[in-house]
Amino acid sequence: MDSREVSGMARDWSAALVDCGGVSTSVPHDIRRLTTRWIAELEAALSAESFDPSPACRVGVEMVRSNLTVPAMMTQTGTVLAGLLERSRRPDRAQRFGALLGELGRGYTTELLNVHARGQEAAEQRFRVVFDNAAVAIALYDSYGITLEANPTTARMVGIDQEDLPGVSALDLMHPDDRDKLRHAVIGLLKRGHGTAHLDGRFCRPDGSVCWGAWTMTLVHDAGGRDVRVLAVGEDITERRAMQQKLWWQARHDPLTGLPNRHCLLEQLEAIVAAAHPADHIGLCFLDLDEFKLINDHYGHRTGDIVLAEVGRRLDATLTSPTVTLARIGGDEFVALLAPPCDDDAAHAAAESMLAVLRDPVPVGPSDLLSMSASVGAVVTPVAGANAEKLLDAADVGLYRAKAAGRGTWVLHRADNGPQPGSRSWPSSGAGSQYR
Repeated sequence: MDSREVSGMARDWSAALVDCGGVSTSVPHDIRRLTTRWIAELEAALSAESFDPSPACRVGVEMVRSNLTVPAMMTQTGTVLAGLLERSRRPDRAQRFGALLGELGRGYTTELLNVHARGQEAAEQRFRVVFDNAAVAIALYDSYGITLEANPTTARMVGIDQEDLPGVSALDLMHPDDRDKLRHAVIGLLKRGHGTAHLDGRFCRPDGSVCWGAWTMTLVHDAGGRDVRVLAVGEDITERRAMQQKLWWQARHDPLTGLPNRHCLLEQLEAIVAAAHPADHIGLCFLDLDEFKLINDHYGHRTGDIVLAEVGRRLDATLTSPTVTLARIGGDEFVALLAPPCDDDAAHAAAESMLAVLRDPVPVGPSDLLSMSASVGAVVTPVAGANAEKLLDAADVGLYRAKAAGRGTWVLHRADNGPQPGSRSWPSSGAGSQYR
């Protein structure tokens, strides 16, 4: 073949390759240069006295390395290269041409497999780097929950050496009280056959410590689709949960006394209202320290805080019934919530107990004792269908009545019948008590 024929066949071949797609429009000139060289090499091999088909194998390899790997390209290549057979005058041209195409295909296929293998190896290496260095725990389990493989983060998380994890049951790692939660999550995932499941639960370490973890579990099928694996990705959330619980506690408790605050008291009231029967009554006893502002003005706010903390401690130590919730709702006001069933006698006993804690002076220094008194406004009221804020307001009314009655007194108000007519004396320490 002369140079003009080689150039023409190279032009046809490069155009056919571009038409198959997958070739950047910026490289046709490079393809034309390659096809020109390849045709020259193939024509030389076809025409040589001593036949050697290996150049065709090299052409096939170079096609793959040049990213000419669209499946249709091999068909177009065979069609264009048939021109070599038509131009050859050798008697054994058909046999030689067939051998050349076979070698070209062998080189193409072998290099394509090598590229695929190298890609898989590179992907495996990337996966292994991610798997071994991931900040999250990654573990693979069979459908029975037996560990097949786990990364170093998983091993550190559960406190078991990585080489000892294969063969360990996931259920054995869980806290006994959370094993059913894990079992149900995985069974549900296996029944669906796809998707993910999420689980927060406790796990036990060999040193006896109990921690919290959060996992996302996904089903993974093998290449044949027969065996099912469970891929679990998780993290240790022990510190996060501790912080969340701390923040939850801080949002619902008074930092000075450690008692529940108004928000927590309202939540408790709302829970009681939601579960109440029509005949249920609750009691609310509001305690307010008498002339507490004078303590802050005379001794300072630090001393005032000491007094409030001591009063809170005494009230908490006195009102120990599980049916009583004690709260500090602000300033020098404390509230005792008496859960159903509650009657006048229970409210009377709580009010008397609250006043009694102030019988002894409060120490405010190495040798200083401060005498205290308080007023208690109590209310006994139906609770079913009530509004929590309005219940507190009703008890506050009783407190104002107690304040008006004098220091160291308590007043009971029945919200369903209104203030009781007349007055009735109850045994009390110090000043008199009133029932109104």
